[in-house]
Amino acid sequence: MIFVKGYREEILNYVIDNQELLKKMRNKSCVITGAAGLIGSYIVDILTVANEQLSLNCVVHAVDINETFMNSRFPKECSETVKCHYADVNDDMLENMEVDFLIHAASNTSPADYATKPIATMRTNIIGTDKLLGYCVRNKVKRFVFCSSVEAYGRNNGDVDDFNEDYSGYVNSNTLRAGYPSAKRAAEALCNAYYEENKGLEFVIARIGRIYGPTIIDGDTKAPSQFIKNAVRGENIMMKSNGLQEFSYAYVGDCAIAILYIMLQGKNAEAYNVADSKSKILLRDFAKYSALAGGTEVEFCEPTSIERQGYSKITKATMSVDKLESLGWSAKYDVQEGVKRTVEYLKQMKGIV
Repeated sequence: MIFVKGYREEILNYVIDNQELLKKMRNKSCVITGAAGLIGSYIVDILTVANEQLSLNCVVHAVDINETFMNSRFPKECSETVKCHYADVNDDMLENMEVDFLIHAASNTSPADYATKPIATMRTNIIGTDKLLGYCVRNKVKRFVFCSSVEAYGRNNGDVDDFNEDYSGYVNSNTLRAGYPSAKRAAEALCNAYYEENKGLEFVIARIGRIYGPTIIDGDTKAPSQFIKNAVRGENIMMKSNGLQEFSYAYVGDCAIAILYIMLQGKNAEAYNVADSKSKILLRDFAKYSALAGGTEVEFCEPTSIERQGYSKITKATMSVDKLESLGWSAKYDVQEGVKRTVEYLKQMKGIV
């Protein structure tokens, strides 16, 4: 857990506010892949504190390929409340375990990786998902949660304002940058294929918007993450576009709780958008909030060639979250407050970004 002032209290508040939901994890077990990442690590923290506060006796299996990240992120929990596993989800793993839930949150989510590690990006989402679904069938896992992305929608065709869960836009598959959204689409279809052939397997899909927060990892090259890093270091925010792209954002804590709502209360074989309805903003506004939190200003500069290759060409990707909110979920922090909290926490942890 991140031991800085306010963070544990934030986690505790999420647990208190959602205790009736979290009590459904009593005496259950859950595998989380990508457990050292932005979203996965926050879910682990919530379940760790919920175990302490609610006496859940919930076994958490944290799986990640990066042993260094795992050891730095969960130095205490790996020997007590959380079982740590260092594994590549593209390999067969975790055989012969009794598991109730599996959350697949492992994936490259950084634009630089889309350009420099396109094969790994696709393998984790397609081959990794296939391996995990097969594991779920063999071990009779009650429910599989696939963490998809808003990018699975593709480009807005101009016929809707916000994406709902039935929408499908354009993706030019014959491009390097198409690897990520195409792999997410393929993985979603794979979930449905496994469900059709294995009726005992339940699955749900979380289509996740732009997420930010203090569990950001080193090397994350997404524009919001770079803005936050600039703010933490006391540097001016470096905008590498006109900033007119409009996206749906969510604070990582709200996203983590949303995934647990989808896992525990979502309808089988359904997809749910994950974003904050109050945080549909332009990229330049995110830059402005980052500068405000860091006491700096916004500047414009040219992206590198690698950055250009990894950037999405989509300029509007906002999401309807009516379906998620119907489960009883609501966001706790809007984007301005979320960015402020993120910068405050990371300043206390100076050096990790």
